[in-house]
Amino acid sequence: MPIARGQITIVDLNDAKSMSMYLGSNQPLTQIFNKENSSYVPNWAASPFLVVTPELYVSGTTTNVISRLKAAPTYTINGGAITAFGGTVAATSPYALTIKNNMTSASQLKVECSGIYVDPDTGLETPVKAVINYTKTENAGQLICAIAYAPKGNVFKNDQSSTLTAHCDMWRGSSIDADKVAYQWHKLKSDGTWESLAASNAYGITGTTTNEITIPASAVLNFESFKCVIKDTDTASGTYNTSVSDIISFSDLSDPYIIEVSSTTGDKFVNGQGSTTLNAKVWQNGEAFTDSAADTKFVFSWKKYNKDGTQDTAWGTSGVKTGKTITVTSAEVDVKATFIVELSLK
Repeated sequence: MPIARGQITIVDLNDAKSMSMYLGSNQPLTQIFNKENSSYVPNWAASPFLVVTPELYVSGTTTNVISRLKAAPTYTINGGAITAFGGTVAATSPYALTIKNNMTSASQLKVECSGIYVDPDTGLETPVKAVINYTKTENAGQLICAIAYAPKGNVFKNDQSSTLTAHCDMWRGSSIDADKVAYQWHKLKSDGTWESLAASNAYGITGTTTNEITIPASAVLNFESFKCVIKDTDTASGTYNTSVSDIISFSDLSDPYIIEVSSTTGDKFVNGQGSTTLNAKVWQNGEAFTDSAADTKFVFSWKKYNKDGTQDTAWGTSGVKTGKTITVTSAEVDVKATFIVELSLK
Protein backbone atom coordinates (compact mmCIF):
# COMPACT_ATOMS: atom_id res chain seq x y z
CA MET A 1 0.00 0.00 0.00
CA PRO A 2 1.61 3.31 -1.09
CA ILE A 3 2.08 5.78 1.77
CA ALA A 4 3.35 8.72 -0.27
CA ARG A 5 3.88 9.82 -3.87
CA GLY A 6 6.10 12.43 -5.52
CA GLN A 7 7.15 13.57 -8.97
CA ILE A 8 9.77 15.82 -10.42
CA THR A 9 7.45 18.52 -11.69
CA ILE A 10 6.00 19.39 -8.27
CA VAL A 11 7.94 19.83 -5.03
CA ASP A 12 6.13 21.17 -1.98
CA LEU A 13 7.89 21.11 1.38
CA ASN A 14 5.53 22.56 3.96
CA ASP A 15 7.00 22.31 7.42
CA ALA A 16 4.38 24.44 9.15
CA LYS A 17 3.23 23.00 12.47
CA SER A 18 -0.13 21.28 12.64
CA MET A 19 -2.06 20.25 15.75
CA SER A 20 -4.21 17.18 16.34
CA MET A 21 -6.40 16.87 19.45
CA TYR A 22 -8.49 13.86 20.36
CA LEU A 23 -10.25 12.38 23.39
CA GLY A 24 -9.32 8.95 24.73
CA SER A 25 -11.74 6.79 26.69
CA ASN A 26 -11.15 4.07 29.27
CA GLN A 27 -14.58 2.55 28.47
CA PRO A 28 -16.31 1.40 25.25
CA LEU A 29 -18.31 4.02 23.38
CA THR A 30 -21.52 2.03 23.87
CA GLN A 31 -23.33 1.50 27.18
CA ILE A 32 -25.92 -1.29 27.42
CA PHE A 33 -29.06 -0.88 29.51
CA ASN A 34 -30.66 -4.23 30.37
CA LYS A 35 -34.41 -3.72 30.88
CA GLU A 36 -34.71 -7.12 32.51
CA ASN A 37 -32.73 -6.17 35.62
CA SER A 38 -32.30 -2.38 35.07
CA SER A 39 -28.52 -2.69 34.94
CA TYR A 40 -25.91 -0.77 32.94
CA VAL A 41 -22.85 -2.31 31.26
CA PRO A 42 -20.34 -0.87 31.77
CA ASN A 43 -21.56 0.71 34.98
CA TRP A 44 -20.19 4.25 35.14
CA ALA A 45 -21.67 4.77 38.62
CA ALA A 46 -19.07 2.44 40.15
CA SER A 47 -15.30 2.22 39.86
CA PRO A 48 -13.80 2.25 37.30
CA PHE A 49 -15.80 5.31 36.34
CA LEU A 50 -15.89 6.68 32.80
CA VAL A 51 -12.71 8.72 32.25
CA VAL A 52 -12.22 10.90 29.17
CA THR A 53 -8.62 12.04 28.65
CA PRO A 54 -7.61 14.72 26.13
CA GLU A 55 -4.38 14.41 24.15
CA LEU A 56 -2.81 17.07 21.96
CA TYR A 57 -0.01 16.46 19.45
CA VAL A 58 1.98 18.97 17.42
CA SER A 59 3.79 17.95 14.23
CA GLY A 60 7.43 17.27 14.88
CA THR A 61 6.89 15.82 18.38
CA THR A 62 5.74 12.50 19.78
CA THR A 63 4.79 13.94 23.17
CA ASN A 64 1.32 14.78 24.44
CA VAL A 65 1.50 18.58 24.87
CA ILE A 66 -1.89 19.09 26.54
CA SER A 67 -0.01 20.81 29.38
CA ARG A 68 0.69 23.75 27.03
CA LEU A 69 -2.93 24.85 27.17
CA LYS A 70 -3.37 28.40 28.46
CA ALA A 71 -5.72 27.09 31.15
CA ALA A 72 -7.66 23.95 31.97
CA PRO A 73 -9.90 23.03 29.01
CA THR A 74 -13.63 23.57 29.03
CA TYR A 75 -15.92 20.54 28.78
CA THR A 76 -19.57 20.32 27.79
CA ILE A 77 -21.87 17.30 27.65
CA ASN A 78 -24.68 17.46 25.11
CA GLY A 79 -24.00 21.19 24.94
CA GLY A 80 -24.59 21.74 28.66
CA ALA A 81 -22.94 21.50 32.05
CA ILE A 82 -20.96 18.37 32.93
CA THR A 83 -22.33 18.40 36.49
CA ALA A 84 -25.67 17.12 35.20
CA PHE A 85 -23.90 13.82 34.48
CA GLY A 86 -21.75 13.73 37.60
CA GLY A 87 -18.74 15.10 35.73
CA THR A 88 -15.60 16.49 37.34
CA VAL A 89 -12.36 17.70 35.73
CA ALA A 90 -8.88 17.16 37.16
CA ALA A 91 -7.13 20.42 38.11
CA THR A 92 -3.78 19.35 36.62
CA SER A 93 -2.64 18.08 33.22
CA PRO A 94 -3.91 16.08 31.36
CA TYR A 95 -7.20 17.52 32.74
CA ALA A 96 -9.13 14.25 32.51
CA LEU A 97 -12.92 14.34 32.79
CA THR A 98 -14.51 11.74 35.10
CA ILE A 99 -18.20 10.89 34.65
CA LYS A 100 -19.95 9.02 37.47
CA ASN A 101 -23.55 8.88 36.18
CA ASN A 102 -25.00 6.33 33.77
CA MET A 103 -27.06 7.42 30.77
CA THR A 104 -30.36 7.23 32.63
CA SER A 105 -31.92 10.26 30.96
CA ALA A 106 -30.07 10.35 27.65
CA SER A 107 -29.55 7.95 24.76
CA GLN A 108 -26.36 9.69 23.66
CA LEU A 109 -23.58 11.71 25.24
CA LYS A 110 -21.62 14.19 23.16
CA VAL A 111 -18.54 15.17 25.17
CA GLU A 112 -16.76 18.24 23.81
CA CYS A 113 -13.42 19.56 25.06
CA SER A 114 -11.98 22.93 24.00
CA GLY A 115 -9.02 25.04 25.03
CA ILE A 116 -6.32 27.48 23.92
CA TYR A 117 -2.90 26.11 22.87
CA VAL A 118 0.07 28.42 23.48
CA ASP A 119 3.12 27.97 21.25
CA PRO A 120 6.20 27.89 23.52
CA ASP A 121 8.40 29.60 20.90
CA THR A 122 6.17 32.35 19.54
CA GLY A 123 3.51 32.70 22.23
CA LEU A 124 0.87 32.36 19.50
CA GLU A 125 -2.50 31.24 20.87
CA THR A 126 -4.56 28.75 18.84
CA PRO A 127 -8.03 27.37 19.74
CA VAL A 128 -8.26 23.55 19.78
CA LYS A 129 -11.29 21.29 20.13
CA ALA A 130 -12.16 17.58 20.18
CA VAL A 131 -15.39 15.58 20.48
CA ILE A 132 -16.21 12.03 21.55
CA ASN A 133 -19.66 10.41 21.44
CA TYR A 134 -21.22 7.67 23.60
CA THR A 135 -24.41 5.75 22.77
CA LYS A 136 -26.85 3.85 24.99
CA THR A 137 -28.28 0.58 23.68
CA GLU A 138 -31.31 -0.97 25.36
CA ASN A 139 -31.35 -4.74 25.65
CA ALA A 140 -34.48 -6.68 26.60
CA GLY A 141 -32.45 -9.44 28.23
CA GLN A 142 -32.34 -12.28 25.70
CA LEU A 143 -31.46 -10.09 22.74
CA ILE A 144 -27.87 -10.02 21.56
CA CYS A 145 -25.70 -7.18 20.33
CA ALA A 146 -22.06 -6.60 19.42
CA ILE A 147 -19.83 -3.97 21.02
CA ALA A 148 -16.39 -3.09 19.66
CA TYR A 149 -13.73 -0.98 21.35
CA ALA A 150 -10.01 -0.25 21.11
CA PRO A 151 -8.17 -1.40 24.28
CA LYS A 152 -5.03 0.57 23.40
CA GLY A 153 -6.75 3.54 21.77
CA ASN A 154 -7.66 4.09 18.15
CA VAL A 155 -5.06 6.65 17.05
CA PHE A 156 -1.60 5.97 15.63
CA LYS A 157 0.55 8.85 16.87
CA ASN A 158 3.90 9.59 15.22
CA ASP A 159 5.16 5.99 15.21
CA GLN A 160 4.60 5.63 18.98
CA SER A 161 2.61 2.44 18.37
CA SER A 162 3.50 -0.02 15.66
CA THR A 163 0.22 -1.89 16.25
CA LEU A 164 -3.17 -1.29 17.88
CA THR A 165 -5.97 -3.73 18.68
CA ALA A 166 -9.72 -3.79 18.07
CA HIS A 167 -11.83 -5.98 20.38
CA CYS A 168 -15.45 -7.03 19.89
CA ASP A 169 -17.78 -9.09 22.10
CA MET A 170 -21.29 -10.44 21.74
CA TRP A 171 -23.44 -9.37 24.66
CA ARG A 172 -26.52 -11.31 25.74
CA GLY A 173 -28.37 -9.11 28.16
CA SER A 174 -25.74 -7.69 30.51
CA SER A 175 -23.21 -10.51 30.05
CA ILE A 176 -20.69 -11.44 27.38
CA ASP A 177 -21.55 -14.64 25.51
CA ALA A 178 -18.40 -16.20 24.03
CA ASP A 179 -19.70 -19.78 23.86
CA LYS A 180 -20.30 -21.19 20.37
CA VAL A 181 -19.98 -17.93 18.46
CA ALA A 182 -18.10 -17.16 15.22
CA TYR A 183 -16.21 -13.93 14.54
CA GLN A 184 -15.40 -12.34 11.18
CA TRP A 185 -13.75 -8.95 10.68
CA HIS A 186 -14.11 -6.70 7.63
CA LYS A 187 -12.41 -3.53 6.36
CA LEU A 188 -14.27 -0.64 4.68
CA LYS A 189 -13.05 -0.06 1.12
CA SER A 190 -12.93 3.28 -0.69
CA ASP A 191 -16.00 2.31 -2.76
CA GLY A 192 -18.12 1.96 0.39
CA THR A 193 -18.21 -1.85 0.44
CA TRP A 194 -16.91 -4.11 3.20
CA GLU A 195 -13.99 -6.40 2.39
CA SER A 196 -13.74 -9.62 4.39
CA LEU A 197 -10.43 -10.08 6.18
CA ALA A 198 -10.78 -13.86 6.07
CA ALA A 199 -7.60 -14.13 4.01
CA SER A 200 -4.60 -14.99 6.17
CA ASN A 201 -2.65 -11.92 7.25
CA ALA A 202 -4.68 -9.54 5.05
CA TYR A 203 -3.07 -6.07 5.27
CA GLY A 204 -0.85 -7.56 7.97
CA ILE A 205 -3.90 -7.78 10.28
CA THR A 206 -4.03 -10.87 12.51
CA GLY A 207 -6.80 -12.50 14.55
CA THR A 208 -9.49 -11.84 11.93
CA THR A 209 -11.64 -14.77 13.08
CA THR A 210 -11.32 -14.04 16.80
CA ASN A 211 -12.80 -11.41 19.08
CA GLU A 212 -9.64 -9.26 18.80
CA ILE A 213 -7.57 -8.20 15.81
CA THR A 214 -4.11 -6.68 15.81
CA ILE A 215 -3.76 -3.85 13.29
CA PRO A 216 -0.34 -2.64 12.09
CA ALA A 217 0.17 1.07 11.42
CA SER A 218 0.71 0.28 7.73
CA ALA A 219 -2.95 -0.86 7.45
CA VAL A 220 -4.29 2.56 8.44
CA LEU A 221 -3.72 5.37 5.95
CA ASN A 222 -5.29 8.55 7.38
CA PHE A 223 -8.60 6.93 8.50
CA GLU A 224 -9.91 3.37 8.26
CA SER A 225 -13.02 1.60 9.56
CA PHE A 226 -13.37 -2.05 10.58
CA LYS A 227 -16.49 -4.11 11.21
CA CYS A 228 -16.81 -7.22 13.37
CA VAL A 229 -19.65 -9.61 12.54
CA ILE A 230 -20.47 -12.13 15.27
CA LYS A 231 -22.73 -15.11 14.56
CA ASP A 232 -24.45 -17.22 17.21
CA THR A 233 -23.68 -20.86 16.29
CA ASP A 234 -25.26 -22.48 19.35
CA THR A 235 -28.10 -24.73 18.09
CA ALA A 236 -29.72 -24.65 21.54
CA SER A 237 -29.84 -20.85 21.59
CA GLY A 238 -32.94 -18.81 20.87
CA THR A 239 -30.81 -16.60 18.62
CA TYR A 240 -29.18 -19.46 16.69
CA ASN A 241 -27.79 -18.34 13.32
CA THR A 242 -28.38 -14.67 14.19
CA SER A 243 -25.56 -12.26 13.39
CA VAL A 244 -24.81 -8.94 15.04
CA SER A 245 -22.09 -6.42 14.20
CA ASP A 246 -20.35 -3.26 15.32
CA ILE A 247 -17.99 -0.81 13.61
CA ILE A 248 -14.84 0.81 14.96
CA SER A 249 -12.53 3.32 13.26
CA PHE A 250 -8.83 4.12 13.56
CA SER A 251 -6.96 7.28 12.63
CA ASP A 252 -3.36 7.93 11.66
CA LEU A 253 -2.19 11.23 13.19
CA SER A 254 1.45 10.62 12.29
CA ASP A 255 3.16 13.41 10.41
CA PRO A 256 2.94 12.71 6.67
CA TYR A 257 5.87 11.64 4.56
CA ILE A 258 6.86 14.16 1.88
CA ILE A 259 8.95 13.22 -1.15
CA GLU A 260 11.29 15.69 -2.84
CA VAL A 261 12.40 14.61 -6.32
CA SER A 262 15.54 16.17 -7.81
CA SER A 263 17.42 15.77 -11.10
CA THR A 264 21.22 16.02 -11.30
CA THR A 265 21.13 17.85 -14.65
CA GLY A 266 17.90 19.79 -14.34
CA ASP A 267 14.63 19.11 -16.11
CA LYS A 268 15.73 19.44 -19.77
CA PHE A 269 17.81 17.54 -22.34
CA VAL A 270 19.45 19.60 -25.10
CA ASN A 271 19.17 18.30 -28.67
CA GLY A 272 18.22 14.83 -27.44
CA GLN A 273 21.58 14.18 -25.76
CA GLY A 274 22.67 13.16 -22.26
CA SER A 275 21.23 11.54 -19.17
CA THR A 276 20.23 12.50 -15.67
CA THR A 277 19.84 10.86 -12.28
CA LEU A 278 16.56 11.26 -10.43
CA ASN A 279 16.80 11.15 -6.65
CA ALA A 280 13.94 10.82 -4.15
CA LYS A 281 14.48 12.35 -0.71
CA VAL A 282 11.98 11.57 2.05
CA TRP A 283 11.01 14.15 4.70
CA GLN A 284 9.02 13.82 7.93
CA ASN A 285 8.67 16.19 10.87
CA GLY A 286 10.67 18.76 8.88
CA GLU A 287 13.73 16.47 8.73
CA ALA A 288 15.11 14.45 5.84
CA PHE A 289 15.84 10.72 6.12
CA THR A 290 19.45 9.80 5.45
CA ASP A 291 20.10 7.63 2.40
CA SER A 292 20.81 4.56 4.54
CA ALA A 293 17.73 5.07 6.72
CA ALA A 294 15.50 5.56 3.67
CA ASP A 295 16.84 2.43 1.97
CA THR A 296 16.15 0.40 5.11
CA LYS A 297 12.62 1.71 5.75
CA PHE A 298 11.07 2.33 2.31
CA VAL A 299 10.48 0.86 -1.13
CA PHE A 300 10.65 3.41 -3.98
CA SER A 301 8.56 2.55 -7.06
CA TRP A 302 8.97 4.75 -10.17
CA LYS A 303 6.53 5.01 -13.10
CA LYS A 304 6.95 6.86 -16.38
CA TYR A 305 4.17 8.76 -18.13
CA ASN A 306 4.57 9.77 -21.79
CA LYS A 307 3.82 13.16 -23.35
CA ASP A 308 0.15 12.21 -23.80
CA GLY A 309 -0.21 11.36 -20.09
CA THR A 310 -0.40 7.58 -20.52
CA GLN A 311 1.81 5.25 -18.51
CA ASP A 312 4.66 3.57 -20.39
CA THR A 313 4.06 -0.04 -19.32
CA ALA A 314 7.10 -1.21 -21.35
CA TRP A 315 9.44 0.92 -19.25
CA GLY A 316 11.33 -0.97 -16.54
CA THR A 317 9.63 -4.15 -15.34
CA SER A 318 5.93 -3.99 -16.28
CA GLY A 319 6.18 -0.21 -16.19
CA VAL A 320 7.96 0.09 -12.83
CA LYS A 321 11.55 0.69 -11.71
CA THR A 322 12.61 0.53 -8.07
CA GLY A 323 15.28 2.29 -6.07
CA LYS A 324 15.84 5.61 -4.33
CA THR A 325 17.69 6.84 -7.43
CA ILE A 326 17.24 5.98 -11.11
CA THR A 327 19.04 7.05 -14.29
CA VAL A 328 17.03 8.46 -17.19
CA THR A 329 18.53 8.85 -20.66
CA SER A 330 17.40 11.20 -23.42
CA ALA A 331 16.28 8.18 -25.44
CA GLU A 332 13.60 7.56 -22.80
CA VAL A 333 12.08 11.03 -23.25
CA ASP A 334 10.05 11.72 -26.40
CA VAL A 335 9.44 15.49 -26.21
CA LYS A 336 8.26 15.24 -22.58
CA ALA A 337 7.92 12.59 -19.88
CA THR A 338 6.84 12.68 -16.25
CA PHE A 339 8.40 10.36 -13.69
CA ILE A 340 6.41 9.65 -10.53
CA VAL A 341 7.75 7.85 -7.47
CA GLU A 342 5.52 6.11 -4.91
CA LEU A 343 6.69 5.36 -1.40
CA SER A 344 5.73 2.25 0.58
CA LEU A 345 6.99 0.65 3.76
CA LYS A 346 9.16 -2.45 3.62
